[in-house]
This record gives sequence, structure tokens and C-alpha cells, in this order.
Amino acid sequence: MESADESARRLAEYETLLEFGVQLASTLDLGRVLALALQKAEELCQAESSSIWELDDESGELFFRVVRGRAAPGIQSLRVPLGRGIVGDVARTGRAEVVDDAAADPRWGGDPDASFTTRGVLTVPLIARGRVVGVLQMLNSVDGAGFDADDLRRMELFAGPLAAAVANARLYAEQKRLFLEMVTTLAEAIERRDPYTGGHVRRVVTYAVLLGQELGLGAEQLEELRLAAILHDVGKIAVPDQILRKPARLEAEETRVMERHTVDGAEMVARIRSMRPLLAGIRSHHERPDGKGYPDGLTDPDLPTVPRIIAVADTFDAMTTDRPYRRALAPAAAAAEIARGAGTQFCPRAAAAFGRLFARGAFTLEEGERLLVSLSASIPRE
Repeated sequence: MESADESARRLAEYETLLEFGVQLASTLDLGRVLALALQKAEELCQAESSSIWELDDESGELFFRVVRGRAAPGIQSLRVPLGRGIVGDVARTGRAEVVDDAAADPRWGGDPDASFTTRGVLTVPLIARGRVVGVLQMLNSVDGAGFDADDLRRMELFAGPLAAAVANARLYAEQKRLFLEMVTTLAEAIERRDPYTGGHVRRVVTYAVLLGQELGLGAEQLEELRLAAILHDVGKIAVPDQILRKPARLEAEETRVMERHTVDGAEMVARIRSMRPLLAGIRSHHERPDGKGYPDGLTDPDLPTVPRIIAVADTFDAMTTDRPYRRALAPAAAAAEIARGAGTQFCPRAAAAFGRLFARGAFTLEEGERLLVSLSASIPRE
């Protein structure tokens, strides 16, 4: 018969699992799901190091999504083919295992970091809809006694809701990826109407995320900035061809029509409720801190962060690209113009962030592309 202490401990475990399930149900952010998962796993099953591996269906490899503890620095970049090693074998078979002496197991490939020695390994597959999506692994029990059947039971119970959450988050992330690709395709189709701005959308997006990161924006803010930058000129779909494609400077009335693209774009996007957070970036990216911008003549206190950033990215690209009425400026000359416009044409903080990036040679399309790849890496493919 189970003792009162054992009953209380088991009840506490189930309460932790229930709390974990509620928290998982409240988010589709994969990074948050996995960080939360390891935190709770460590509450249930103490270990010196813990990790969640995810299965990359395209490459057939397992890679770390989250890894914690003393072993983390030496292993976080590892990728393991399905079927190789203890973790790969568990992913292949779909069966949980406890290995008391890792060094004696022929599947164990050794520790890549000499500062950490793996003794015991507890490995549980994450199975959702009948297929393995990842692996939960614990290394070395803190008390030194090794993992036991109770630890295995706890982790198998824990793996159920975790696997479902990972699968749901992956599906949601793939939907986000497809949406992003669709929006980019739409923006580039509109851009192709103007023969003088080829590639402008992608360059502005790339420059904008560099500035956003330099200004300390978090992942969600960078995602909003990225989408707003993609769609910042979407209103140009309403600009007549004879104005949009004119191979010379615009007349005053033509300029007024062109400037309508900010309002038209915002009105288009406002019809989609989920995209309303992007409105400021679309409507206000031609506003200026001194109030001389358009369409609303906003001044510095009224300007949100996203349009401040897009304004710098958009202007730098415009100045460094050939137009029918002028040749492109050299990057250094364009950078000097942005510095001169700080506080009048451009937000001082955004201009200063640009200046820091440019000075250290980091305001480049190559650096921006690397950042975009790293941002996209948090959205796994199915």
C-alpha cells in the first residue's frame, strides 16, 4: 500500500503536470513551449543537464532546441542522425530508455566537452500523432544515485503533453512561414510594377531587422517589424502606372497621388484584423520627427518605433539605388545624410543605431540575411 508521503509526492507530480498542460495550451510559441518544458522537467526529475532534441524531417537528424546545465556549452551545436547513439536510437525505435552507465553502452559516442562526464542517461521519445517529433533527455541525476523507474514514469507522463505541444507549435509555425512567403510574394508582385525599385522590399526588410536588433527589439517585435517592412509599400498598388513608372521627377500633383500609398496601404491592411498591429509601420514610415512628413504630420513623441526604423531602412536603400532622375549615392555618402537628418528627418535613436552598425561594417545585406535566417530557424519545417 502506498504511504502518505508517497501519495502526497505523486499528487504533487500530477499537479505539476496539470499546471504544465495548462501553460502549454496557452501558447503556440515553440521557443516558449520548450523552455517551459525543461523547467518543469527539472522540477520533476532532477538532473545535471537536460535537453530537448527535435527531429528535422528533411535531413533525418536530431538537433537541440533547448539544452540546459553544465553539458550545454559543449553539445548545443550537435546534430545526430536518426538511429545513431542513444538519442538517435530512441528516436528511431520510439521506446524510452534508462542507461545507468553511458560509457559501457556501445551506442554512446563520448562527451565532446572534457569538462563534463556523462554517467547516466534518461531518454524519452516525444510522439505525436503516431510519429516521433523529438526526444527529451536527462543526463546524470543530481544525487548521484542514477535514474530509476519512477524517473522514467514521470518523464513518460511528461512527454505526452509536451509532444502534442511541439507538434501543434510546429504546425502553427509552418502556417506562419507560408503566410510570410505569401505576403512577400504579394509585395514583390506589386514592386514589379515599378521598374526602378527591383529588390527594394527585400533590402528594406533586411536593413530594418538589423536596426531592430541593434535597438534591442525582442523576437515578437522583430517579427512585427519584418512584416510591416514587407508591406510598407503595399499601397502602391493603387498608384497609376503613368506616375509609378514615370522616368523623371514627379510634379506636385503626382507627388500627392504617390504619397497616398501610405494611407491606401494602411486601409487595405486594416481590413485584416490579425494584421492591424502592422498599421503604424505601413501608414507612418514617411513621417518625420520634425513634423514635416506625411500623411499625418506626426512629430517625435507620436511616432511608434516600427515606422521610425523603416524610415531609415527605406531611405538608405533609396539613396543607394539608381533612380531615373539621379545616380545612387555611395554607402558612406548615404550614411552621412542619415547622420545629418537625425532629429529632423529621422528618429535620433534609429539614426544612432544605424550609425553604430555602419561604423563597424555590420549594416550590410549579408549580415541582414544571416539575421533573417537565424530568425527563421526558430520556425521549424514539418
